[in-house]
Amino acid sequence: MELEEDKIKKIRRHIDRVDTVIITALAERMSLVEDIGRYKKKHDIPVFDEEREIQIMNALKKISKAQGLDEEFVEEVFLSIFNEAKRIQNEIINGPNTAE
Repeated sequence: MELEEDKIKKIRRHIDRVDTVIITALAERMSLVEDIGRYKKKHDIPVFDEEREIQIMNALKKISKAQGLDEEFVEEVFLSIFNEAKRIQNEIINGPNTAE
């Protein structure tokens, strides 16, 4: 019989693997954000697209609900992701922020 301590260690290792998958997916997403930023710069398109952000958030909320996740939690996570994406795109379009 597996010891309780071994069970929790096994579960924690699984969580660690899931965390690695999440970080890898975020890195891939941010790489694509850079591609979008370069495209927007070339075609003089603004960084913020409110309609697109609302559309994405609505779709993510539906997915989160289907997965049994709290919609507000998912919204909070993705607002942070969106903000980082906009920061990256602004940096590509306007150059790094040198104000200190």
